[in-house]
Amino acid sequence: MAVFSVTFAAAGGCTGQITGGDGDGNVNGNGGGDGDGCKVQALVQSRCVSCHAASPINGAPMSLASLDALRLPSQKETSQSVAQRCVERMKSTDNPMPPAGGTPATADEIAVVSSWIDAGMPACSEGGEEQYSPPNLLPQNELFTCKDAVSDAPTRIRRVNRWQWTRNVGGAVTRGWTGFTFFDNPFDPGASEAYSTYATDDTLDEATIELFLPVLNEAGPQWAGPYTGGNRLERLRLDATLRCMWDDDRPDAACVQHYLHEFLLHGVLFREPSDGELNRLQQFATTILAAEPPASGGTDTRTHSITRISNAAWMTAGALFRTEGGDPAATGRTQLTSWELGQQLAYAVGSRAPGATPTWVYPDFSAPLEGHLADIAAAAANGTIRNPATAEALFLQNVGGTDPSRFDLIQDYNENERAARGQYWLGDGATGFFREWLGYSKIPEIFKERPEALSAFDDGDPSGYRAQLSSYSNLMDGYYGDESTLVQQMEDLVARVVVEDQDVLKNLLTTRRYYLASTTQPTPAPSATEHTGQIYNVTQPVDTNRWVTVPANERAGVLTHPAWLGSHGGNFEDDPSAVHRGKWVRENLLCGYVPPLSSVRVMAKVGPHAPNKSARARLDDATGNTLCQGCHSLMNPLGYPFEIYNHAGYLRVHDHAADGSLGPPNGSSTLSGLPDPALNGPVRDAVEFSEKLAQSPWVKRCFIRQAFRYYMGRDENLTDACTLSKMEQAYDSSGGSFFKMVGALIKSDTWTSRRIPGEGE
Repeated sequence: MAVFSVTFAAAGGCTGQITGGDGDGNVNGNGGGDGDGCKVQALVQSRCVSCHAASPINGAPMSLASLDALRLPSQKETSQSVAQRCVERMKSTDNPMPPAGGTPATADEIAVVSSWIDAGMPACSEGGEEQYSPPNLLPQNELFTCKDAVSDAPTRIRRVNRWQWTRNVGGAVTRGWTGFTFFDNPFDPGASEAYSTYATDDTLDEATIELFLPVLNEAGPQWAGPYTGGNRLERLRLDATLRCMWDDDRPDAACVQHYLHEFLLHGVLFREPSDGELNRLQQFATTILAAEPPASGGTDTRTHSITRISNAAWMTAGALFRTEGGDPAATGRTQLTSWELGQQLAYAVGSRAPGATPTWVYPDFSAPLEGHLADIAAAAANGTIRNPATAEALFLQNVGGTDPSRFDLIQDYNENERAARGQYWLGDGATGFFREWLGYSKIPEIFKERPEALSAFDDGDPSGYRAQLSSYSNLMDGYYGDESTLVQQMEDLVARVVVEDQDVLKNLLTTRRYYLASTTQPTPAPSATEHTGQIYNVTQPVDTNRWVTVPANERAGVLTHPAWLGSHGGNFEDDPSAVHRGKWVRENLLCGYVPPLSSVRVMAKVGPHAPNKSARARLDDATGNTLCQGCHSLMNPLGYPFEIYNHAGYLRVHDHAADGSLGPPNGSSTLSGLPDPALNGPVRDAVEFSEKLAQSPWVKRCFIRQAFRYYMGRDENLTDACTLSKMEQAYDSSGGSFFKMVGALIKSDTWTSRRIPGEGE
């Protein structure tokens, strides 16, 4: 089926009788849900594509040859999708579709399309297999209209991800000075997930277990005594009741059971183990210990035994999955247990379980004996976490703050590196949201040919040893000296805005206070830090304060930060980075829909490099035709403002002119058809565009939806409207507090309860 379409309002139509229906004139489909998509698809094929084909004919102004075409926004009524506009036209007597002379749409046909829209415009599932329907297809205004509905999200099981398991066993999430890290585990979230907190279809297979075992062998010795392994566990040094497990030649059953209980509680499950969990592990441990040589065999033998026991524990379902099931005896709806609420909150603020293992980094431990987020663990143990006010207070206490020593980074960076970071910090959970929503952490992975190209610092030198390239490389990996990388600088900027907690979204999009690497600190390779300010267009020395206010006409907020620009930019300065940047804005700030690449049926490639072709000119040449504009009209205009920056995020001082000379950069764009009419019209560049986005109520609501997705680990739906409304009310009434907004979610029924799935669901 042809899939490209043009975003014009649905207008004309062609005559024709519906075929493939049942005796009552209904279109055949799978019946409800994604079956509505099949019905609409059949309806379009029988009634519309004779004119609204992939290449429209007979005067039809657009293609309606795919479901994607119907999902696009209508340019005539920007608050509606093409499908919604179609329904209006099908009902109209003054301006009908099909037009006068054609057979009018029947009530059944109108109902089919209306039902499909109400269901979120799902795909047609061929063969009865469920298809994913993007949440951005849901009408945003309805998502913030509370009608006293209760969230219908069901109970579920969630696998821990790479970051969470690493933190739980006391590991570093970097590969720097700490050497081996438990981050070398295979628990990556699914590539198709919007956020790492999603858990759809994440399971374990034989290949994953094979990759997991070497990491387990490194983690196990930590629990064989206070001075075994690479991470001294203070609990094992101070708790004399545990010593029998490694001191006694033959530990008795009571010793083994007590040790395993503490191990499961504080190192594996981070909740009270069930009798079955404890008994099964004790049976296994008894077998392993009985197989040891008659004498103790030395500490290596016992360390090996305890490592085998710990490996078995860490491969159980309770160690790798966490539940949101509530009381198994409940019917209809269930409240999450105290331990489930505790784990949900701890992962939200710290990307680790409550009571997660501290790390010993001489001369300090990363947390007290009780472990990380021990206050959340205590509230889960005594049940006070069920009090919404208590849960919100625990969130606010652990989500972020200020600390010049940056003790929050002790597991990952040495003291000198920590001292080079900003004083504002966010817990791993909150940082994870902004890292994943904004997508700025990808820049070290993207090759940039001549990153300073067309900037004020481009002297035409292609040498691989030029000073600019050395400084840019150090911004990627921080190899020389102790200064922060570009990604870390973005995270310090974000942390300051969020911790100050006023008009958070507005300030994220408009702040001119950027955190830079110092250029005055001694380093073994001076050129590696000497020019790190150039990517911000900063040439003056940056001292140890490192906060720099950039000119108001050059940058505004996170969308003009080099980390974001580079992460959403191409390899070359004349690449179509505008497409990537515009697509991100459409989907992540406007909560709009762009058909996926899998729908493209034409050659998607820009022309060759040319001295008289800027990135913008190459993109216009490649996508200016009607077939391409169906998708590119949704992205290109939103990306053009960022053309004042190159592929790596440097401010351009010139660009390719049509006559082959170096002309001025062009970031102008005329925006139309956006869901917030105040955003329509001309913009000068990305600075002005960011300032307009910062004022938009529509963008604010999309921001709230993104936070909901991350913290709930799933897509929103229309039954979440009351919770989303409460989050918006909390944000507005607090002057734009991110913490209060998420706090409203944590106090909601959506957070604390789940629907019990029906039979066969």
